[in-house]
Amino acid sequence: MAPKTLLNSSSSLTPSSATSLSQREKIDGSTQSIRDRFVHHYQDRGFQTLPRAPMLHPSIPMSFVMSAGLVQVELSLSRFPDYQGQRFVLVQDCFRHFDLDSIGRDESHLSLFEMPGAFVFGPNAKAATIRRMWTLATQELGINPERLWVSYFAGGNLEGNGLATDEETYQAWRELGLAPERLVGLGIEDNYWQQSRGLGFTGDHPRKCGPNTELFYDLGARPDCDATCGPQCRCGRFLEFSNSLFIDSELEEDHHQIIPLDNPFTETVIGTERVAVILQGVSSVFETADYRPLIELIRQHRQAQGLPEGMAEESERIIADHLKALWVLVGDGAPPPGKNGRERIVKLLIRRAIARLMVLEIEPTAFLPVFLGHLGQQWRKHRGSGEAPMRLPQTQVETLLRYIEAESVRFHKTVERGNDKLRRFIGNWVEGLDDETSLEAKLIDIEKNWGLPQSLIELHLWKANMSFNRKKYKEALQIWKSQLR
Repeated sequence: MAPKTLLNSSSSLTPSSATSLSQREKIDGSTQSIRDRFVHHYQDRGFQTLPRAPMLHPSIPMSFVMSAGLVQVELSLSRFPDYQGQRFVLVQDCFRHFDLDSIGRDESHLSLFEMPGAFVFGPNAKAATIRRMWTLATQELGINPERLWVSYFAGGNLEGNGLATDEETYQAWRELGLAPERLVGLGIEDNYWQQSRGLGFTGDHPRKCGPNTELFYDLGARPDCDATCGPQCRCGRFLEFSNSLFIDSELEEDHHQIIPLDNPFTETVIGTERVAVILQGVSSVFETADYRPLIELIRQHRQAQGLPEGMAEESERIIADHLKALWVLVGDGAPPPGKNGRERIVKLLIRRAIARLMVLEIEPTAFLPVFLGHLGQQWRKHRGSGEAPMRLPQTQVETLLRYIEAESVRFHKTVERGNDKLRRFIGNWVEGLDDETSLEAKLIDIEKNWGLPQSLIELHLWKANMSFNRKKYKEALQIWKSQLR
């Protein structure tokens, strides 16, 4: 289901025309152009195109295809019984339910995002991978090399195994002319990839692992950060938009030994939406050309005014992100909301979106058909018919509206019960009748045991002139989770 322009080597974007496009003074920063440039960059170098994998697969029955590349490419490679020594390129939608708490609170995270990837199966010189990565960024995509920083693996200890600095990667970047002050060595947590122990990992086989290197774009100094700021900082100045993984080893679980892989491979990816931030000269993925119309449409339906600082913007972003994720997941066959696996994730996305509609006082029956219809138009415009989800757009909209309506009835009953509990608690707290339990611990109880979302709790406290400390709330949540374990 990948775009015809990506699957057809005789498309109008031939290798020669792709080269001439990259020589323009101003690069087209649309997501369609970014994905086409990535694919043709690697096609020109002998990479074979794989189709987009669907977001649902029997091998991951409890969730959706989530990882940035390995799972998707392994699913696609089922058509290639002997793929060792070959090179592949694909454009893949990815979904990560474990990133939901970050959505709306920073400028770069999305639950659903697009990640073009290039894979080399078999021994592969790091210098060649890095040259392709650098040429893609600076020539094909036209990103200013003076704004680029790089991280590489500086060594560390992994479960008793001492790992040396990745000197080969460091030297490859230096040979390309990158200034040493913009080459930052980081440790295990940042620049050594390990296969997750999460869904799809049974523990019967060693976990793949290996060093990686990342490309960052400097968006400019932040007033709340200092001169020592670099790619390791979380202030938002440095936007990671590409990385290469050199998967050359595996970690044997029983004896904690790192063993060289018989069949190593290399993966290079970019984040389409993050590259769009750079090329379009904006500061957030939600300000790019794909998301700006969605945010504006939400604002046209918003009734609430004078909300606490940041609450309206965060709510707009969550609505746009979650409904877009639902639109794609349902298009690939996501089931109705429920209590198990994928059903629970669909339920969570719907409830989080509904809660934010309530914060902004948006009428769902008037807003949702318009918004989802716009998503369908946007998908067809930017992806083309070959990349559309499996269902027809109108059927897709109708299915998703049914899911939302059914879950909305259940959710509103939960909200009513949670509101009653919160009102009684606020009354007792104001009158000093509550016990010595901390405010945050009480609020965690209302969220987790009575089902009232944090966003609505925060809104009610604001209306009651009570302060809400997110840092203390997060600390109380960690205590609750540890007690639960």
